[in-house]
Amino acid sequence: MIRGFALSPAALDDLARGGPVPGDPAAMERGKNILLLHAVVDRARALDHPGAPAAANAYRLLARIQQAAPSAAAEALGYPLLGTWASTTVAALNRGEEATPQRLAALAATAVVMAGIPVTAPFTTSTGMAELPGLGRLVLPGLAAGEPVTLIIPTPDRPRAAAGPPTSPTPRYRPAVAASGPSGSAPAHQPSAIGEPVGPASAYLEVAGERFPLPHDLRTTVAVGGARWEGVRDVRFLLDDVDPWRFPGPIRPLGRLADVEAEAWGAVLDQARGVLKGRHPGVARALEGITKVVVPIAPPEAGTRSATARTAYGSVAMSWPHDARSAALTLAHEVQHAKLTMLMDLFDLVRPGARGHYYAPWRDDPRPAAALLQGAYAHMGVAGFWRAERHVAADPEVAHSEFVRWRDAAHEACLTLLTSGTVTALGRRFVEGMLETLAAWRAERVPAEASALARRAATRHRLQWSARHDT
Repeated sequence: MIRGFALSPAALDDLARGGPVPGDPAAMERGKNILLLHAVVDRARALDHPGAPAAANAYRLLARIQQAAPSAAAEALGYPLLGTWASTTVAALNRGEEATPQRLAALAATAVVMAGIPVTAPFTTSTGMAELPGLGRLVLPGLAAGEPVTLIIPTPDRPRAAAGPPTSPTPRYRPAVAASGPSGSAPAHQPSAIGEPVGPASAYLEVAGERFPLPHDLRTTVAVGGARWEGVRDVRFLLDDVDPWRFPGPIRPLGRLADVEAEAWGAVLDQARGVLKGRHPGVARALEGITKVVVPIAPPEAGTRSATARTAYGSVAMSWPHDARSAALTLAHEVQHAKLTMLMDLFDLVRPGARGHYYAPWRDDPRPAAALLQGAYAHMGVAGFWRAERHVAADPEVAHSEFVRWRDAAHEACLTLLTSGTVTALGRRFVEGMLETLAAWRAERVPAEASALARRAATRHRLQWSARHDT
């Protein structure tokens, strides 16, 4: 739980009905990431992990960058995929498994590049590449994992104003960490103040005695000496196909896309934005405030697939969406997941330790209560999408049917949650707010054939599920 965040009953009710997240979602994610980084450094130090010194030094460098170039630090610390690596690292440290807390040094190097600050930032490689999270990677075939890399931004030949005393990255939800580092422990050395940003810098990476200049446009793919720079492309979302932590779990992210493939993704996502802005302005505003990164993933055997990681709610993982409406629907679905994930990071809507698995009208497997709530809220968003689309679609019967199918599915899941005994008082209020919206939608007139089509699909799913699970 993150302390210090207040949510009024009216704001909670509005969010339950599908409204916006109150406050600044980007600041929420950044605050969460900073707390996770604090935990990485603390835990690595407590366990005397070999990567602990590098992590602690990187944390202090980030603190200095935050003072000298706060917007650059905010951008680096708010990168959504950072949360996946940090949370995985904390969990691995706690379980005594292999972990890489020293990767925090690569994040600090990213912040240095974004800030354009003349400083030297050491970090280590992954196999065959030197990664700058959120920016890209330098691919150097044959390079071993753990090889030292140094980011260097030369000092300009002009005087620089000195910054004041360093401070640590400051989460939004609690007091600033002491300047000496996590847990108040004294650092091995006190970092000196760094100069002010110098603007676009001539940065380079030094690896195995060779220097590789970074391209001026980091969002490209370009040969750099005997290496290759592969940037995180900007298609009005950041299209990340290089970060090794870009999606957790069994879903397989795609590898590096060819330029023509990345251009196609950019085009379809831009068209999807147009669909949302034109016919779903509330979804478009939520997406603008929350989602920064799209991670291309492998498609299923049929149809499309998408997901939002609990640890990186500012990113969406999705397979190729085929067309603009499909992409818009996916984004409408996933932004609902992101909104609820932010809320569930802050407040318990489901009782901790609640047991039991339940039927979800959109899944083949029984779902725990928290996942059922997530699915219900996301499918309320899907129903809302089709509710608007059915009046303009070229295939209105399909759109009407989809509206009924997912409206009723979300309604059924909400009733299951209320009778399961798994939701907290706050969770009950949230689910009841969802039901208010869904009940109003269920009262809307829909062509009889479309309703019948939706009912047949729902019945078929339930029978197949029951046969599979012997219920």
